[in-house]
Amino acid sequence: MNVTHYAECGHGGAEGLRYLIWNLLAGAVGFSAYALLGLRSFAQAVAFPPVDALEPVYLLYAVLLGLLGAAVALVAGALMRALGALVPRLFGDRVIARALAAGGVIGLVGIAFPELLFSGEQSIHAVIAAPERYGVGLLLLLALLKLFLLALSFKSGYLGGPVFPLLFACTMLGLALHLLLPAVPLSLLVLCVEGPALALLLGAPLSAVLLVAVVGTASPNELALLVLATAVGMRAGTAATDALTRRAAPGTRP
Repeated sequence: MNVTHYAECGHGGAEGLRYLIWNLLAGAVGFSAYALLGLRSFAQAVAFPPVDALEPVYLLYAVLLGLLGAAVALVAGALMRALGALVPRLFGDRVIARALAAGGVIGLVGIAFPELLFSGEQSIHAVIAAPERYGVGLLLLLALLKLFLLALSFKSGYLGGPVFPLLFACTMLGLALHLLLPAVPLSLLVLCVEGPALALLLGAPLSAVLLVAVVGTASPNELALLVLATAVGMRAGTAATDALTRRAAPGTRP
């Protein structure tokens, strides 16, 4: 559990403060070593033109995009649950067979769509440079396939994190929307989907906002819209999850 998640879950008191201080120090030491070694930082990795003026209609877009980001997280969660139930049923305790089968599926998809290989932090730049070459339909397909491959990797035993695959999927959605709505700033369409999706999937809204703002180089206007979208998405996603849980509970009326 990261420190921001710890704080956001309501842990406090002297123990919580001590945990926070030591994690901040560890983060500072880790980043300093990372920078001194000359390793590549993910800050400003996927930067878009900034939103120069905060127009009232952008607030409406942020709300709608927050709902879309929540939907992305719910789809990712549903795929995780579905594959979490299917993979053990097919392979049981045969860990090697499970990993080989998943690797075969990932390899076939990667042959058809090389942009989906690995976490997507490299291939994403080629798509951003020319989204019109892909079109709305293919961009949406890439987003969905990325979520599927993320869930398949997790549930078949591969190690890694969900952050960059999820950022890739959200960026594909934002690019598709920008092809349909070219007058809307691309940064608004991408960042306001990424924030709520990450916040719900990680369970850490503050971490999600900071991560998206740093990777996407959010301006003050974009940061305000990002926070609004994340708040809306968190509320909608939590409400939807609670409703599904109550519906699935034994003895609950349909």
